[in-house]
Amino acid sequence: MSLIKKFFLLSVLFSASTATIAGVTIAGTRIIFPGNEREVSVRTNNKGKLPALVQVWIDDGKANEDINQVKTPFIITPPVYRVEQGKGQSLRLIYTGMALPQDRESLFWFNLLEIPPVVKSEDKSKNHLDLAFRTRIKIFWRPATLEENSVKTFRRLKWAITSDSKKGTGIQITNPTGYYFSFDTGTFTQNGKKYDMNMDMVAPGATETWYADNGSAAGGNVTQISVKLLNDYGSPVEKMLINQPGKGYVEQQTE
Repeated sequence: MSLIKKFFLLSVLFSASTATIAGVTIAGTRIIFPGNEREVSVRTNNKGKLPALVQVWIDDGKANEDINQVKTPFIITPPVYRVEQGKGQSLRLIYTGMALPQDRESLFWFNLLEIPPVVKSEDKSKNHLDLAFRTRIKIFWRPATLEENSVKTFRRLKWAITSDSKKGTGIQITNPTGYYFSFDTGTFTQNGKKYDMNMDMVAPGATETWYADNGSAAGGNVTQISVKLLNDYGSPVEKMLINQPGKGYVEQQTE
């Protein structure tokens, strides 16, 4: 049985004990792969108190498909390794040369599956729970024709207000660029009141709409939009837009 199948089967022994906490972490929350590079390094670290067996693989967004059937432009090595507690392991993410669009980024996913060791309890009468932990982060393959990033091209996004009788007011974003824009959270001010939004990602050439978490009144003047855009390092960069008559929503420059 493959390690991935074991992940879904989780060895549960009817336990009331505390589950093992994931100890292997990835350095960073995303991977930017420059199109003019042959390979990049990915660092993993075992911050747990026990050794761990780790399997890593790449997928194209279909998380539950057989990894042997998924075609991606990357090879990762080593695909399976043991890492001692307090130690790290560097991985090589190698681009195979598979043809990819040159006018926009391509999105893939890096997966890390941690299988903790079986701990032999002195008291064999105690039940216990063993869990395998899976972590996924995004890989953005960025062709050499794209020389900036989403933060620098934020001004090119198109913003509009939509209205739904059930969901209320929505913020619509159209992305005419070749970059993926990843958002954390956002707010908009309507009729003097702020509304929170849980936002996600806008792919190149796509349009996405988000509504207030708790709903808002349909219609009404939206004077300001504030969002947290995730940069290449996964850090939030706050952006604010003001509704200017005749110009629409314009980014407010901050010092």
